[in-house]
Amino acid sequence: MKMLLTIVALSLVAPPVGAQQAATASGKTPTDDWQAFDEFAEFDEFDQTESASSFTWAGFGEMAAGHRMGNDPVINGNTTLADLRVQLQADYTLDASSLAFRGDIYYDAVLHSTEVQIREALWQGNLSFLGEWGQAFDARLGQQVLTWGTGDYLFLNDMFPKDYQSFFAGRDDEYLKAPGLSAKLSGYFNWASVDLVVTPQFEPDNGITGEYFSFFQPQSGTNVAPAFAVTDNNQPDSAEWALRAYKTLGQTEVALYGYRGYTKTPLAADAQGLPRYSRLNVWGGSIVTPLGAGLAKAEYAFHDSREDSNGTDPLIPNSQHRVLLGYEQELISNLSASLQWYLEQTSDYDNLLMASYWPRYEAAENRQVMTTRLVYRALRQTLTLNWFNFYSTTDSDGYMKFRATYSPVDQWQLNGGFNYFYGSQPHTFYAQFKDASNVHASFRYYY
Repeated sequence: MKMLLTIVALSLVAPPVGAQQAATASGKTPTDDWQAFDEFAEFDEFDQTESASSFTWAGFGEMAAGHRMGNDPVINGNTTLADLRVQLQADYTLDASSLAFRGDIYYDAVLHSTEVQIREALWQGNLSFLGEWGQAFDARLGQQVLTWGTGDYLFLNDMFPKDYQSFFAGRDDEYLKAPGLSAKLSGYFNWASVDLVVTPQFEPDNGITGEYFSFFQPQSGTNVAPAFAVTDNNQPDSAEWALRAYKTLGQTEVALYGYRGYTKTPLAADAQGLPRYSRLNVWGGSIVTPLGAGLAKAEYAFHDSREDSNGTDPLIPNSQHRVLLGYEQELISNLSASLQWYLEQTSDYDNLLMASYWPRYEAAENRQVMTTRLVYRALRQTLTLNWFNFYSTTDSDGYMKFRATYSPVDQWQLNGGFNYFYGSQPHTFYAQFKDASNVHASFRYYY
């Protein structure tokens, strides 16, 4: 099946926890009624304060549950989310740099397994120790979550790993962006700022593979749910490279992007029909600027399929042009809205249909998706209602996502919502997941 997962992430990734956790993680300043005893007492107090604040920690515990709205005939069970999770965050400040850690341990009752995920374990700082020229560079080295681009749940130039299993199941949006072991070097110059990201070992997406949700298989013409894995021989052993150059001109930010690596989901197949990742280069640009009472954005990306330049190999996805136009603004107090139009134009489409084993299941040559988001905040900002809808005008299918977040105090947060997929053709992108529609709820306590 030659369709790429087009659900895309927030143009700006939300931080893992709220500002309230950072506040509770700050160190205490000691007091001493005897500080006037001699001139050194004040110095001792300052030294203790600095020492205490160099290390901070916080975290949360969470319970989450989800249930399928209907039945999936090829999945045994209707539970789509059943997590008991603890996250620990720790930061240590050095003289001119810092160390950061974010780690989750959770029990996944859907898979009956205990999972550990290190979302962040890195060193970050300025390179001034290399001399005067090093002052223009910052570095982040280690396990980290990365993002760029302008799309809201739509990724064009952002080729960093995603976790769509978590996204469909109703976990917090922070888990849509998966971590990877990378080195990021940022340079700041008069002409532009530049980010270079090197990932020594290819980091794929965590796509829909059958553990939680079934997916359409063109060979059988129906949904299947095998929990498959890409064999070691079909795993890339080369590094990934990503580059961004950006600059603000007045109130407008422009950016250019480049990527050299592989498709993030195993859309290609080997001679035996086993899934694999094929080589991919991505080149593009974006612009964000104020327009009227809101913010307008545009983004373009060319996904260059390096192993199938003319689109005649049915085992390798074709190249694509991708275009995004968007606009967002606050409509009234506490109510904001955004719209996006997204296009996937498949190159060498006639060759694709001629070579395809299942031409009737191929996506449209110019596949279009419209998205709408409404966000309303009430009860003195303690309640947030977030509604998002994808609708493909070419496939006549869609995906509606709703989440309500209630946090009357800093210590805890209650969430609830649903994921609803719809469409009439079982092979189209969103409609294939109709049996994955679910409701979910979670409770999070910060410490």
